[in-house]
Amino acid sequence: MVEFSEIFGVEKKQKYGMLSNIWFHMKETKKWDKKLFYYQWLCILPNVAVSFLETLLPAELLRGLENGWHIKKIAAEIIILALLMWIFHMIDSGMNRYLQCEGRTVSFHYMKKCFHKIMDLDYDRLEQEQKKIGNTWKALKDDYNFTGMMLSFSITMQALLGILGYGFLLAKNSIWILGITVCSLILHFFLLLLAKKKHRLYHVHLSSDAKEAAYLSRQSMESVSGKDIRIYQMADWLLEKYQDVLDRMDKIFKKIHNWYFLSGLGNNSIDLISNLCIYSYLILQVSSGAITAATFVFLVGVVRGFSIYFNYLFRQMITINPFCAAIGYIREFLEIQNQWKQTDGVGEAQLQKIAENGVKLELRNVSFIYPGNQTPTLDRISLVISPGEKLALLGLNGAGKTTLVKLICGFYHPTEGEILLNDIPIEQFTREEYYRLVSVLFQDCTMLPVSLDENLTGTKEMEIDRKRLSLVLQLSGFAKRYEQIPQKGNALLVKEVHKAAEEFSGGEKQKLIFARALYKAAPLLILDEPTAALDPIAENELYQNYGKAAKGRTSIYISHRLSSTRFCDRIILLEHGRILEEGTHKDLLSANTRYAQLFIIQSQYYKKQEEQRKKREQMGDELEEAEESKLERKEGIFDE
Repeated sequence: MVEFSEIFGVEKKQKYGMLSNIWFHMKETKKWDKKLFYYQWLCILPNVAVSFLETLLPAELLRGLENGWHIKKIAAEIIILALLMWIFHMIDSGMNRYLQCEGRTVSFHYMKKCFHKIMDLDYDRLEQEQKKIGNTWKALKDDYNFTGMMLSFSITMQALLGILGYGFLLAKNSIWILGITVCSLILHFFLLLLAKKKHRLYHVHLSSDAKEAAYLSRQSMESVSGKDIRIYQMADWLLEKYQDVLDRMDKIFKKIHNWYFLSGLGNNSIDLISNLCIYSYLILQVSSGAITAATFVFLVGVVRGFSIYFNYLFRQMITINPFCAAIGYIREFLEIQNQWKQTDGVGEAQLQKIAENGVKLELRNVSFIYPGNQTPTLDRISLVISPGEKLALLGLNGAGKTTLVKLICGFYHPTEGEILLNDIPIEQFTREEYYRLVSVLFQDCTMLPVSLDENLTGTKEMEIDRKRLSLVLQLSGFAKRYEQIPQKGNALLVKEVHKAAEEFSGGEKQKLIFARALYKAAPLLILDEPTAALDPIAENELYQNYGKAAKGRTSIYISHRLSSTRFCDRIILLEHGRILEEGTHKDLLSANTRYAQLFIIQSQYYKKQEEQRKKREQMGDELEEAEESKLERKEGIFDE
């Protein structure tokens, strides 16, 4: 049996029981493929029919000989029974082959449901439920989870039908044989459960040792650790550590195998005793004339069939657990509830009005505490951003800039206070309505394996506004690179999917996603470190175009480069989750504020960086590398 922890890494009590998961899977299978659903049921009877005919055939042959039937009658009955066995066997084989081949496709149904669900999740739920999401994708990754569930269900139903049929025949002929058989099979089951329990107990220690062995093995192949291993002559010591781990694992494996050996020995002993009792009873019955030889053979076959289906049932109850675990995780993931309140929204007319008049954004006494933390990341922030205003948001590491942006984007919800857009609390918008009003350039971005134009616009090729696209390409600085591409906007992206995909540098990607943010034409524009990967020339070009790009929009500009703040109408400096200072660039400098001190420090860095660049041009790239590296590290003090 595949252990639950081998699939999901941890032991976890399942929210749903076995029967509940089976029933859920059956319903989902019917939604996906009705033929597949019905085949699970239809293959039950043929399997049991073949088994019963195999039991009946030798008994009927012997009965015919006992009764002195003519050879033609015996042959005819044998042919009829054999033909029925062949027909039922072909039906059973065909249906099982269909289940095995098509059963894996049920994973497509679950993948589509989960794919839709994960994109529909509120962003905060996406961050909070990473464990559930991880377990769900592990379950989806192995499509045999769904084929296994399907086959296990069919076998379980076959076992139940077989037990009922053979049990009825045993009870009708001898209640004692039925009692002995059931008792022996129950003892088999308990011995198997005992072995499995010990297996799970030892598996906890085995898992820990296996992780250590895997880590040591992986480090021996890594180039980074390879330097230390060779310089410090650690090979013999590491090999000794590795051997110790393997020895511990070997001892655990032996203990596990010993329990299975004892379980098997106990089962063989039980079989020996039960068979002695059953055969002794039947021989006595035959010798006393109570039953015929044909009945003896038939009852032996019935006992065998009953035992086989009983064992099938026990084993399916154990082997179906990993498949149920997979379905259980998928169900838990699909049932995650979004936190954005469901409302009727503000309506299309109100959205159009906001787009025409511009966005006024207000934060009223907003605080935010991350789950599990006690200290607020943002503490009683109150701020009003007027329509069309360009606001610069600055702060040292951990000041709360990124958290504030996620709150404004609607990804998080304030722990206290509220956020309003044009005097309307954002909870009154539907999530989709609110996202229509916001466009963001994030530091990290995702390229999709579609055309460049589709990546730039987020729309299908036929729906692209070419005039708007041309404008945003110019404003973002990406137009020149765009024109250099032979296929222009038809070029495919993502090398992992398309071998001939176009690739871009970090700065080019930043311009690309800046163009994407501008193309959306949302009235609220947020730029999160838009110049982080740009060279000074490209950065200056973006500053020059920023005014045109943000014209008519309310914009929030986040940057650690204080020189960029001169292009903004107002500057906000965050520190320890609170607004420390606010004002224009000129006012803050003249007042000798904290902002002014940081600006002077960074100005010196940029001045020295420019001097280094000029020296490199004169004397070569290798000049004073260490000093420049030291300066570059200082730049990071303004990163979140």
